[in-house]
Amino acid sequence: MKSYGYKVCYREKGKTRYVRHFLTYTRKQAEDVLICYIRYPPTARENGRALVKPRWKIIPVSRDEIKAGIWDEPPF
Repeated sequence: MKSYGYKVCYREKGKTRYVRHFLTYTRKQAEDVLICYIRYPPTARENGRALVKPRWKIIPVSRDEIKAGIWDEPPF
């Protein structure tokens, strides 16, 4: 399977949907983001509020997301 990039996503406690927090080209970069860039307390991407017990997940970017223009958006 061809890799189109990876999304570092979070899901807050009590929520069911993952929200994209950061976008990278390689899995190694995504793992580095989790280790180095996301500090405690982590904050939401869109408004900077503190997240409530987030669960982090690295998700591959799909072909449909590429067609929709995911790489045209800011990566963080």
